[in-house]
Amino acid sequence: METATEDRFGVFVRQAWDGAYQPEAMERLLVSCPTYEEARWVRQENSGPGRECIIRYLGPAGGGD
Repeated sequence: METATEDRFGVFVRQAWDGAYQPEAMERLLVSCPTYEEARWVRQENSGPGRECIIRYLGPAGGGD
């Protein structure tokens, strides 16, 4: 039986870069949202001076031919 994964949109907080390359420390997941509109609202409410929020799609990658 195949289980379908649900499409989600993650809102990540991007940390200030201190010169050291640590990818796992650069961004952290703030919240996972079921719709892009909800993710946009969360990003808008949590962004500010010195704090950047970005949205990433967390569902399966597209297929194609």
